[in-house]
Amino acid sequence: MVEKKGPWTPEEDVSLVSYIQEHGPGNWKSVPTNAGMLRSGKSCRLRWINYLRPGIKRGNFTQQEDRMIIHLQALLGNR
Repeated sequence: MVEKKGPWTPEEDVSLVSYIQEHGPGNWKSVPTNAGMLRSGKSCRLRWINYLRPGIKRGNFTQQEDRMIIHLQALLGNR
């Protein structure tokens, strides 16, 4: 079976999200097969973690977050 490469389609996103909501994240190697997708397990895991996972904050930093970053950079430097 040939794995699909390139941009994810909205249908693939829905399929991955519904599978994870039903079964939970776990054995990523088996997720694409069980969800009926032609993607690699790594691709599914990265898509979930970086784009589809609930609770991901998108957009700009708040002023408080910005101040915290500047403060920690001054305190710790580039460790």
